[in-house]
Amino acid sequence: MKTKFTILIILLAINMICGCNQSEITQIDQLVPQINSHLQKGDDYYNQSAEDLNTLKTNSSLDKSNNAFSEYNSARSLTSQALSYAQSSQDEVYIQYLQLVLSEIDAKLNATSELRTAGQLFLGGDNETANENLRSANNMMLDAQEFQKQKEQLAKENPSKFK
Repeated sequence: MKTKFTILIILLAINMICGCNQSEITQIDQLVPQINSHLQKGDDYYNQSAEDLNTLKTNSSLDKSNNAFSEYNSARSLTSQALSYAQSSQDEVYIQYLQLVLSEIDAKLNATSELRTAGQLFLGGDNETANENLRSANNMMLDAQEFQKQKEQLAKENPSKFK
């Protein structure tokens, strides 16, 4: 009788642990569409801002870079939340994936900051420094694309986790 009770307790503990891990993964799965939506909106605003800056619509560019920054910050906040769920579940693939997402977002935030600074410098007539900031922004976006490729490769290597 005591053995059956011990086995029952062990099975219940295993079930609870598996249930908690599954709950964490469910939370991540619910956050991912929101993260992607904010990233897409941020990318759209960033591209529009860069376009406006190229056509000398500096004020419009600054507004759109502020919007991009806001969207990227929202994505970063949600990704940090998802990463905490992944760490609780101790799922190394999700942890690595979400860390890559954070690196991508950080690169985009930095690029957006450089783009915004370039717009402000253009308004102030400091074209040379503004162009340096634009080059820096472009390099940071290239870094973001590299993180995105790494993220996509990780997803490709783990198709059961990423549908």
